[in-house]
Amino acid sequence: MAIGPPVLAQTTAVVSVPAGVFSRGSEENGAKTDESPVRPIRMSGFGMMATEVTEAQYGRCVEAGQCTPAHYDDGNCLIWSGGNFRKVVVPPDLRGGGFPVVCVTWQQARAYCASAGMRLPTEAQWEYAALGGGGGRYAWGDAAPDGNRCPRGAPRVVGGFAPNGYGLYDMTGNVWEWTADFYAADAYENSADTDPKGPDAGYYRVIRGGGWYSGPSELRVRNRHWFAAGSAEASVGFRCIK
Repeated sequence: MAIGPPVLAQTTAVVSVPAGVFSRGSEENGAKTDESPVRPIRMSGFGMMATEVTEAQYGRCVEAGQCTPAHYDDGNCLIWSGGNFRKVVVPPDLRGGGFPVVCVTWQQARAYCASAGMRLPTEAQWEYAALGGGGGRYAWGDAAPDGNRCPRGAPRVVGGFAPNGYGLYDMTGNVWEWTADFYAADAYENSADTDPKGPDAGYYRVIRGGGWYSGPSELRVRNRHWFAAGSAEASVGFRCIK
C-alpha cells in the first residue's frame, strides 16, 4: 500500500518524553530471563501519543485509503479462551469509537503511524516512556493493579485513568501495544547502551504493557511479550511516536 502525506489531523496529542538514562530490565524472578541483564540505557528524547490509537482514529485512516480495516468483523481476530486462541467477530461491548483500536496486525499498526507522519516505538522507547521517569513495577508505581488504576475484564475508553509521570495514559493495561522490534529472548544481552533497537530479523514482534485480560505479572512495565506480526488479537493495539 502506498503511503502518502499525513492525513490524520485529529490524532491524539503527542507529549514530550525527555532524554535521559533508565535502568532497563528486571531480575525480580531471580533466575535469568529475557528481561536481563539489567543495565543503564541512555535514551534520546522523542514525542509519544498520550493515548493508544482509538477505533475512531483508525477508522479515519481507513476512510482516507491509507489503512486497511481492522479485523473486527471478518472472523480473523484472535482472542485467548480456554487455553487456546480462537477466532471471533468482536462483540459491541469490546469496541467503540473512543476505545483503543485492536484486531490490527503489526503491519496495519505501522501503516497507521506512517500515515500520521510517525512510527512505532522501539521496545526500549516504550519501556522508558512507560516508567514515566520512575522505576515502579507498573506505570503508576508499585501498587497492585485494580479497577481504579487500569481496566480489568474489558477494554475502556482511552485516557480514563491517571497518566504516568510523562503524561502518558494506559501504559499499563487496557491493551497490549505493538512495538517496532523483532522479539529475541537474548535481545538485552546483545543491544547497544544508547537508543537500542531490536534484532535485525525474527518472526515475532514485541508487544508491551499488558491487556484487559492480563494478570498482574503480565501488566508489569518490565514484562516482555511477543506476537506474530501478521496476526490480529482482541487485546493488542498500539500508539505511535515521532
